[in-house]
Amino acid sequence: MASTYLGGTHTETGYSITLDRSGNVYVAGLTYSSDFPTTSGAYDTSWNSWNSDSDVFISKLDGGLTSLLASTYLGGSSSDVGLSLALDTSGNVYVAGFTGSTDFPTTSGAYDTSWNGVDDVFVSKLDGGLTNLLASTYLGGSSSDGGFSLALDTSGNIYVTGLAVSPDFPTTGGAYDTSFNGGYDAFVSKLNNGLTSLLASTFLGGSGRNHGASITLDTSGNVYVAGFTGSTDFPTTSGAYDTSWNGVDDVFISKLDGGLTSLLASTYLGGSIMILVMLLPSTQAGMYM
Repeated sequence: MASTYLGGTHTETGYSITLDRSGNVYVAGLTYSSDFPTTSGAYDTSWNSWNSDSDVFISKLDGGLTSLLASTYLGGSSSDVGLSLALDTSGNVYVAGFTGSTDFPTTSGAYDTSWNGVDDVFVSKLDGGLTNLLASTYLGGSSSDGGFSLALDTSGNIYVTGLAVSPDFPTTGGAYDTSFNGGYDAFVSKLNNGLTSLLASTFLGGSGRNHGASITLDTSGNVYVAGFTGSTDFPTTSGAYDTSWNGVDDVFISKLDGGLTSLLASTYLGGSIMILVMLLPSTQAGMYM
C-alpha cells in the first residue's frame, strides 16, 4: 500500500487517474499554486495564470508512489481545468477539460487554434515523459462548453463528451443530432489521433439540461455515454429499460455507433428526486451544476 500528497501552497484537485503498462501513475486536475511541483525538462514548469485562476497539471509517479517522475503545468492566463486523462498504446498522454484562456497552448495544424468564447473544451496530447506538447486543440462554440471525459478507440481516435451551452457547438454532417436542443446539451465528439480533424460530432439531449459525464467504447467501437438529464424529452429508444423521465434529474445511459450517426440504445435511470452537485472552480461554475 502507498499514499502521498501532491501539491503546492494553494489549492489542488485531482480529477482523473490512469496507469501505464509499467504501472506508473498519471494524474491530472487543477492547481492554483504557483509552486506546484514540476520536474526538470517538463513541458511547462511555470504557472500561467495571472488572476488567481487555475492551471491544469499532469503528473507521473512510480507505482509505489515514492518518486515524482514527471510533472507539468498546462494552461493559459485564465482558468484551465483538466478533467479526464487517458493513454494510448504508445504511452502518449491525452487530457481533456475546459479552458477560459484565450492563450491556451495549441499546436500548428490542430483542428481549432482559436478560442471561441467564455469556456471552450480543450483536448491535448503529450508524450509519456510529459516533455513535449504533441498536439492540442480547442473545441467549442460562442458560449460555455466543457469536456468531462475522453476515451480512445483501437485506431487511436479520441472521443470526448461533456456539455455544450453553445448552440453553435461544432457538429458534423450526418451526425445523430446536429441541432441544439435547449438549456444545455450533452455532446459527443470524435477527433483523429493528431487532433487535426473533427471526424464526427453530435449533440445529445432534450429541452432541459443535459450533461455528458463519462464515456467508454466496446470492442466493436460502439460509444457509451453516461451523465444526467433534466429533460422530460431526452431521447430514449424503443424497448429500453426506462423510457420515462422520473423527476428533477435522471441518469441517462446512451449507446451510439462509432461514427456518431445513430443512437443505438438509450435509457433513463433514476427516481423521483436526485441531488447532484459538481464542484468546479470556474467563474461559470453554476452552469456546470
